[in-house]
Amino acid sequence: MGIASVIEPLKEAAATYWVVISAITVSVYALFRCIYNLYFHPLAKYPGPKIAAVSNSWYAYQWITGRYPIVIAETLKQYGDVVRIGPNILVFITPKAAADTYIPSVKGLEYFPKADFISLGWPDQGITWETDPVRHHQKAKWLLPAFSAKSLKEKEWVMHKYTDIFVKSMKELGGQDKGIELKQWADWLAMDIAADLGYSREMHQLEEMRPSPYLASIWAANFFVTMHTNAKKFPLLSWMQYFSVPPSVIGSYVKAIGANRAAFMKRVEARGKTLRPDHFDKLLPAGSPMPSKADLQSLETVCLHLLLAGYEPISSSFLCIVAYSLQHEESYTRLVSEIRGAFENYEDITVEGVVQLKFLHATVMEQLRVAVVGATGQPRVSPGATVDGHYIPKGVEIQYANYAFTRDPRYFHDAYSFRPQRWLPQDHPYYDPVYAKDARDDFHPWSQGVRSCPGMVLSLQETKLIVAKVLWSFDVEMLPGQHVEYERDFRMYGMLEKPDLWDMGKWEN
Repeated sequence: MGIASVIEPLKEAAATYWVVISAITVSVYALFRCIYNLYFHPLAKYPGPKIAAVSNSWYAYQWITGRYPIVIAETLKQYGDVVRIGPNILVFITPKAAADTYIPSVKGLEYFPKADFISLGWPDQGITWETDPVRHHQKAKWLLPAFSAKSLKEKEWVMHKYTDIFVKSMKELGGQDKGIELKQWADWLAMDIAADLGYSREMHQLEEMRPSPYLASIWAANFFVTMHTNAKKFPLLSWMQYFSVPPSVIGSYVKAIGANRAAFMKRVEARGKTLRPDHFDKLLPAGSPMPSKADLQSLETVCLHLLLAGYEPISSSFLCIVAYSLQHEESYTRLVSEIRGAFENYEDITVEGVVQLKFLHATVMEQLRVAVVGATGQPRVSPGATVDGHYIPKGVEIQYANYAFTRDPRYFHDAYSFRPQRWLPQDHPYYDPVYAKDARDDFHPWSQGVRSCPGMVLSLQETKLIVAKVLWSFDVEMLPGQHVEYERDFRMYGMLEKPDLWDMGKWEN
């Protein structure tokens, strides 16, 4: 008998032995981990689904379905105001919890730092994704002048320019039996405005009546953003996220990013030479030297975030205001009457004029409440502090369920219905006292504290101006058989996916 014939069986036995030992070790570790998470973890005292206590799989699954905010609302209703939705994650619903989490600051820096949520691992995390409180504070101060009252007034003409193109197109295309697909038009309108306001980039989507490669690519990558976020909870399985992107999308995404970079660099080269104001003027004023490579990366990411933040919420607001108003004839009639009664001519419609319209403001606020755009939980990391009477250990992730808050009858009467009158002042003829106890002062669609959106005023102005000009110009009808419901028709991934509305109305002069 040769030596090889003796050694081979020993090798096989040794391999089998180590496989068995490894399997037992992993099983024992998993068992003890489950026992620790269920009974000895600092969050063990909080209620919630048992599977969520031992694994992030429950959390990840809700995001993959696109129904995360809705499921969280159902879970809070079942378990109470503080629920454990992951081994190290708590979600709150009360306004006090939101105030305790987002408002506190130390020397201008947020006390509860932003969790590493959507960031895509770029060298610079821009403004929206930045987790470091010091760097975020610096970038926020850098951006602030771009959103001053004077700066916004100087750029009002940009909003008029593209809204007028939209109205002109509707006059040419509206009134057809097949209707207008409003979702894509809202996207083109909002992104054209956001790009021009941000860094004088003309995307020509409205004029060409087609999406830019950049718009198409970010929606193609929308689900990937969710998978990337989930991958942070499962490091060993992070490679699986890349299977959520079709190969055909990768090439177009690279081209779109390249085109965006070219447009950005063109604006850098043109600093101080442009004839019209934009946000970029405040970020890199005339006479500034060419930024370093690192500063260029930071500036480019900030511009990208300004584009995204200035586009998707506006598109969603415009679309949903039209959709929900048309589904409530009384609200639509009141809104149109107010707008047409305030302006004798189309040319009279200005930002200064529309901000005075109380029912329009109420409609915008109610749309923000009913069709929640940023229902991501806005994750923060506890520094070791108290939230709504609960001491939260350092390192625990905290979320606020803003969608659940908007649907809770404790905070909003008739919470699932579209009722703009809940936002009206008491002296308004359409004020209804049944909504007097609604938690209007606790509703913060642009967040609160040092992380609150610097573009809040611009967002309101832009949405109101678009709605006013469109509804002044047209009688809009929803084709029969159409009905939009947030809980049924919307999905939350990286951005809020809205339903196709191909038959969204007949536009008539």
